Amino acid sequence: MEYLKFLGLTGRYGFLSDLKFYLAIVAAQCFYIILAIFVKPEIHIGSIPHFFAIQFYIAMSEELLFRGALLGILRAHFPSHCFGISAANVLAAVIFSGFHFFSHAPLWALGTFFPALIFGYFREKYSLWPAIFLHFLYNSEYFMFFS
Repeated sequence: MEYLKFLGLTGRYGFLSDLKFYLAIVAAQCFYIILAIFVKPEIHIGSIPHFFAIQFYIAMSEELLFRGALLGILRAHFPSHCFGISAANVLAAVIFSGFHFFSHAPLWALGTFFPALIFGYFREKYSLWPAIFLHFLYNSEYFMFFS
């Protein structure tokens, strides 16, 4: 059970009563609505259950790796916080964003930095579950409209 705690799979579930969690959801909706005004969305999702299963798999695996394992390790070495964001979270977000340069255009890869900070914030404050949900939501919208 200790590894579940280390990965952030156990913990507090108060995020459902945290206004910041809902603001993170609304922020994503606003971002994609505004973006759709300037960039014509190309919706190609094929089988809806298959599409969402893939998005869940991606969100779960990336969160386990970057916010679960990596952030778990970095928190032991970089415990300081500034404005509610830990140095470990910033470093994990930089690494997460860096990995996206292999599969995304540079601007999109850089754009993953701020969502990664949000995911890390909720992982540190509550557990990995809100980070997985938000990542799933953000990815689903991105790939639904701009794949």
